[in-house]
Amino acid sequence: MKRAGILVVLLLLVVVGFLVLRPKEAKAGATLYFLNWADYIPEELLEKFEAETGAKVVLDTFESPEAMLAKLKAGADQEFSLVVAPDYYVLQMAREGLIVPLDKARLPGLKNLDPFFQDPPYDPGLTYSVPYLWGTTGLAYREDLVKGSVDSYAVLFDPAQQVGPFLLLDEMRETIGAALKYLGYSVNATDPQALEKAKALLIEAKRRSVGFAGGVEALNRILAGDAALALAYSGDVLQARQEDERLRYALPKEGGTLWTDALVVLKRGPAQELAYRFVDFLLQPENAAALSRYTRYATPVAAAVPLLPEEMRQDPTVFPPPEARAKLEYLKDLGPDIALFDRVWTEVKAR
Repeated sequence: MKRAGILVVLLLLVVVGFLVLRPKEAKAGATLYFLNWADYIPEELLEKFEAETGAKVVLDTFESPEAMLAKLKAGADQEFSLVVAPDYYVLQMAREGLIVPLDKARLPGLKNLDPFFQDPPYDPGLTYSVPYLWGTTGLAYREDLVKGSVDSYAVLFDPAQQVGPFLLLDEMRETIGAALKYLGYSVNATDPQALEKAKALLIEAKRRSVGFAGGVEALNRILAGDAALALAYSGDVLQARQEDERLRYALPKEGGTLWTDALVVLKRGPAQELAYRFVDFLLQPENAAALSRYTRYATPVAAAVPLLPEEMRQDPTVFPPPEARAKLEYLKDLGPDIALFDRVWTEVKAR
């Protein structure tokens, strides 16, 4: 009896020691609450993660970064575990206490990232975020509906060079940035005179436009023939082109924006360990390639690029050539100066 008792105690000690010392894993039956752009991850990838972990993924979506941030600040940061955020929101979210520095020991897959994305200007050293997908913002148009070339922001901002009815993208930084770029400034310019010029340009363009629309809505309206062109995100154009091959995409000769959407773990969110496990899951080449193939956006995971179809690897809409990429800018976190953009945007929308 005593020997049996000693063996039981020893066995219990071994089991307890194993549980204490082994790496933490996501608990089967746990739930990952994930907030992402609409139609920005394949259902099959979520199902694969669920099968591997025994966990459940509950996906919710947003249509604009402003709506996402407002939702989190209203208390949803306690409801979601993981969020896909625009690059220029990362440091703002950190300042506002929504996210905290990453525990990189939980993310061995970081080694799979292309070196270009390991120290980005929007989050030096990837302190708070992990790149999800990247792309560009340029001009989408239906070639049968435009009269003239589409290679400049002039098709939006110069009445003499308007080539057809156009929509304005309902996204503050991108749209104000396009006006600034056309005027010869950086998309991140905060000089009051530059912003006043951009505001005047946008108000005049608004009067000639057929309205504002979010990225997906704008492309749907172009496909339907309600508009001929709009600012748009590269991957959205490639997805929509599968419905109509007349849809085209061009980076303006003045330059445009290079952006990265990023994964951030919420400070007060539930199932933190599961959130880290999902981020690392997406850093694996085969999963990163599946995400890229579905969304038609470029992957920041270097080892995933060879797994993409050749037409994607060779498509300049997905991977811009060096000469075009040299003219692209990241939208930077502006800190308190974002109020200048907010004021311009409010006045543009109200006039």
